[in-house]
Amino acid sequence: MVGELTIDGQVVHSTGSMTLGAALKTRLGFQPPQGSYQFSENDLDAGQYQAIGIDMQGVSPTQLESLQSKLENTQTQIEADNTDGLTKHDVAGDLLQGGIQGYLAMTYATNRIAAQSAGVSYYRQPSYGTFSTALTVAYNLGGTPALVTFSGVVMDVDRVGTNVEEKSNCYEGYVAFNRSAGMRNSAYEHQIPEQLFSTDTEQAEGVSTAKALSLAMAQGQRIYSLTSANASVLSSITIDDAARAEIQNALNAGLEVTVHEAPITVSGWQGSGYSILDTEYGVGIYQITGGVSGGVFSGDSIDELLGWVTMVTEELLAVLGNAFLKAIVSLKASIERMQAYISIITNCDSMSSVAAIASISLVTEGLLILVAAAFAVNIFIGIIVAVYAGYLLNLMVSDAVARCEA
Repeated sequence: MVGELTIDGQVVHSTGSMTLGAALKTRLGFQPPQGSYQFSENDLDAGQYQAIGIDMQGVSPTQLESLQSKLENTQTQIEADNTDGLTKHDVAGDLLQGGIQGYLAMTYATNRIAAQSAGVSYYRQPSYGTFSTALTVAYNLGGTPALVTFSGVVMDVDRVGTNVEEKSNCYEGYVAFNRSAGMRNSAYEHQIPEQLFSTDTEQAEGVSTAKALSLAMAQGQRIYSLTSANASVLSSITIDDAARAEIQNALNAGLEVTVHEAPITVSGWQGSGYSILDTEYGVGIYQITGGVSGGVFSGDSIDELLGWVTMVTEELLAVLGNAFLKAIVSLKASIERMQAYISIITNCDSMSSVAAIASISLVTEGLLILVAAAFAVNIFIGIIVAVYAGYLLNLMVSDAVARCEA
């Protein structure tokens, strides 16, 4: 394998040859004018395809329209059985790039909408993340990759920087907005990949911190809010060693951790989701076990969906061209999920953080259905519909919460 860094399809840097599945490290970051270089490091296996998304203070509609145009052109070529000129960048790259840029655009748009109703000024700082194929690598005794299999896709958002100010200088409102925005951002990390990779006949399922907590709650698991005062409770929680160590270090540093009591299983993936927050500001990280600040989904259907070997499959055509139809097909199930979320909020028998998760899930569920339908027609119609849908759904959630508090 030879690693390549490309910008707009042009190779700007290449590595030497390496073995498929070889363990690598990546470093992404930036240097603000007033500060030092800020970066994040992550693991990467040789053979993965990784799209890097950059948000320099909001994603340009022109950029999203360009990605949409490229995907439509690829679809036209596939439907015409004219695939000779297509590359991995056309088939996989644009799809993954569209996913991560779409995430950055959607989180920015919905947080701006939420900020207006919360009386908050919200601005995005330079941010970045990745959307990648995922590999499972088995090594021999000498540490050389012996078996490499494709296991799904991973969205890993290392930095979403913001400037937030509560307009009436209310500290509690400032913290509450940051908390809700963080969980909302987490929910998009599984919902956007699910929308991209679901077909008319099969619903792809992903996992993020928000979804892991929601699924664990639905299974009857306890959801723990840990601080240094009750850190001993961590010993009763089943979670992998790396996550346990990260949580313990966070508690030692005086941070707050929200975590469920045992691993969950989602489409072949098994693990836990947890958040680590600075309670003074309401900001922090949203992790799933494995060290990913984002979402992942896996399953045998994903192998067929991406079509790495043949490059052209019926599932790929569904991904590229049927957003509106997929939205209509999934509407019934989404309404049922909305009803369940409203029930959680209005029953008033759950801890407030769990009710907040249900509220956020309700809003994002409705937004994604409507935006998926509208984007199939026009990107600007999609944004308008998203704004209106967010307004209506926030009213519904606020009413439910008000009844609960009363």
